[in-house]
Amino acid sequence: MARYSAPATPPTNLVTPPTEAPPATNSAADSEAPPHNKRPPGTYAIWAMEAIGATSAFLYYLYLYTDLLKPPVTDCLNPVKYSPHTLINTTPLTSDTTLFRFRTNRPRFDSDTEKHIDEIIAQGVWSIDIKDHLVQTYRTYTPVDYKIGEVDDERGLREGYCDFVVKRYANGSLSRFLHNTRVGDQVEMRGPHVSWPYKANTYRRVYMVAGGTGITPMVQLIKRAIADPSDSTKFSLLYGSTTEDDILCREQLDAIAEQVPERLAIEYLVDQGPATVARVGRPDTKSVGRLVEGFDQTKDVVLVCGPDAMMHAVSGTRPIGPAQGPLRGVLRDLGLAPHSVFKF
Repeated sequence: MARYSAPATPPTNLVTPPTEAPPATNSAADSEAPPHNKRPPGTYAIWAMEAIGATSAFLYYLYLYTDLLKPPVTDCLNPVKYSPHTLINTTPLTSDTTLFRFRTNRPRFDSDTEKHIDEIIAQGVWSIDIKDHLVQTYRTYTPVDYKIGEVDDERGLREGYCDFVVKRYANGSLSRFLHNTRVGDQVEMRGPHVSWPYKANTYRRVYMVAGGTGITPMVQLIKRAIADPSDSTKFSLLYGSTTEDDILCREQLDAIAEQVPERLAIEYLVDQGPATVARVGRPDTKSVGRLVEGFDQTKDVVLVCGPDAMMHAVSGTRPIGPAQGPLRGVLRDLGLAPHSVFKF
């Protein structure tokens, strides 16, 4: 049986597929053209400059319109918690009484805390709790002056101060603590707190009986009301001291009385002479009766503040806490009603 054998050479009718020729490079320009993803020279440098410029602008904005880049502001008042305040100056007023000036700064931009402080101060006579951190006790004092300065852009704050008039008592732990405080030391404070609400023109006349450092709430109120052009309230002050040299804040009071005599009348009392501007005597039925002559229970009010002996004689002492206690003393004898008298 015969076998089939493949031909030795391929058939002539088979077609071989053509091969592609490589693309020709016809010019030097084509050979030097950059790849399509290569950046032009200087691109990264431009990006870096743009980033630096944007960052600088952002930092300048933070510096100019926020306090994020400033050191924290210290010596700020706080109504709900104690904060340290630096003693920046002391001025002796008498042999046992000194004016203490403490730093009370504010941030350049008010937070809710600063707005709350302004709301409290606007409500009337206000006070500050000062703590003796050595024995963890405190006492409330009424500032006679409070100032906040202009904005310091470099430090991002408004520097201010608060003045307190404090008498040193032999058995007064807080007063001894303050009188032993040196300039540069820090003392913890909390406040402000409203001591007595006051609104302009609520009263026709405010009558005041004060003794010693009890003049401080009276000074604060008088200065506040006289500085308010919308307030027409008048004030009559009976102020008792040991001697004429012990009359506190006299220069301020006399200056105001001279400036607006129709709104502020002052009578000074001293326990002992010599006396050139004061009467020798103490607040009694005669002197207090002279003060409140013409008093109207519906339009006027009497404020009393001073040492315990004076309070007992004039109005009765005030118990610890918010209660006023019963009205006693000279004011009761003169027929005033309890609602017409407030004791600090």
